[in-house]
Amino acid sequence: MHKIRIILEDNDSAIMEESYPLPGDLDHLDEIDEAVEGFKNEALPQIEKKLLAQAQEEKADELKKTIPGP
Repeated sequence: MHKIRIILEDNDSAIMEESYPLPGDLDHLDEIDEAVEGFKNEALPQIEKKLLAQAQEEKADELKKTIPGP
């Protein structure tokens, strides 16, 4: 079975790794094209969601540091 593995490393060297299995034998161009298209439609939105959540969390932490406490 073939897999696509994505490794994201942030500026602090924290690593997020995900593996996405590709269906089928991938012996023909049509199978490869279909598998990559499925990967794109499934994995990329999940990756984007994680990156956006991480960026939002970092921004919220920055704002907490600038707001004076009681």
